[in-house]
Amino acid sequence: MSTKLSPSITLSPSDASFSFHTKSISLPPNTRVLLSPELNASEKSSTANGWFPASSGSVSLSAPHAEIWAQAGQVLIRDHRSLYGTYVNGIKIEQQTLLQSGDIVTLGVQLRRSKDIPNYITDQQLKPIIATVTLKGI
Repeated sequence: MSTKLSPSITLSPSDASFSFHTKSISLPPNTRVLLSPELNASEKSSTANGWFPASSGSVSLSAPHAEIWAQAGQVLIRDHRSLYGTYVNGIKIEQQTLLQSGDIVTLGVQLRRSKDIPNYITDQQLKPIIATVTLKGI
């Protein structure tokens, strides 16, 4: 008797992305995983979850930004009415959207430095999260 492992998604950063370590996130049944800056002290960014550093992270990332989940042998993503949007292959998503291996997910947009952005915000923090998707167990 074999047990089927939960599907998983790997998010690998692109060169133009805010810098982050590749994430391999398990997608258990009936569980939605948030893609978001850390919301409180108990939610720490790691390579196994959808949290990104809040204090030194991308300022175009909303809290929460988006969610991903597995359903009926597919992996889906939905924007959480984020300020700068969620994009799949360069197209802004307005409803739940099917993900496939090789897709490019972008959380937020490249922000331009202006007088409204404090000096302590680095150029790295003005970048969006841009990741290539790899799906396993689907």
